[in-house]
Amino acid sequence: RAKQLCAPLRVANARPDLIQGLLHSLFSSDDTADRIRGLHIGHSAQQKLELIESLARACGYQGLAVFGDCFDEVGLLDPLMYPAALKVFAREVCKNEVLNQGRLHFFFPDARASLDLSTDRIVREARFDRHFVRDLSWSRFQLEDLAERRFLAAQREAGNNSPNARFQDLFKHVSKEDFSGAISKLATPRELMVFMTELLARVEAHSEDGKMVAAQDMEIAVNKALEQSV
Repeated sequence: RAKQLCAPLRVANARPDLIQGLLHSLFSSDDTADRIRGLHIGHSAQQKLELIESLARACGYQGLAVFGDCFDEVGLLDPLMYPAALKVFAREVCKNEVLNQGRLHFFFPDARASLDLSTDRIVREARFDRHFVRDLSWSRFQLEDLAERRFLAAQREAGNNSPNARFQDLFKHVSKEDFSGAISKLATPRELMVFMTELLARVEAHSEDGKMVAAQDMEIAVNKALEQSV
């Protein structure tokens, strides 16, 4: 029974050995895996959320709130390995019967149109008119500020409690126009992180000769960031 209950788990590592002990203490030997799943775990996403909601209320909480983020960092939803997986997941999550359960807050790494969530069929199933949905966007100045704060945090994590280097110091050989133009092509923090990772890798590659980032390096980093967006 434990193996049957753990069989649908694909993201987390299943531990039938731990589940087996719970089954012995909570259920009789006559309770099948399908019966336990139907009554206490749920088959559909809607049923699972309803059971968790009832459990939360039984424990004295007012209700259930679910926050979902970093979907593209899950192995099975990696847009580089499985380009269509995130779109399929978004379609399954964005249904009215799911969105009606508790307070759900999902942060997807791209716009609704890019995730194919603007088709007539999806709009009917999701009933976005009943739910608060908005496309988050970042200006060039917000992305620059985010890059600066991430750069300083990385230095402190490396043991430098009083970092003097600033993110813009990497671009001494780049004109302000080229720098602003590169940042303006980015639209999300994910693209910014890929951009920064590529730039820092190029800085480290030239650490011995003292060369700083040039306009060509920035163009390559921007292209890589856009390629890895969903």
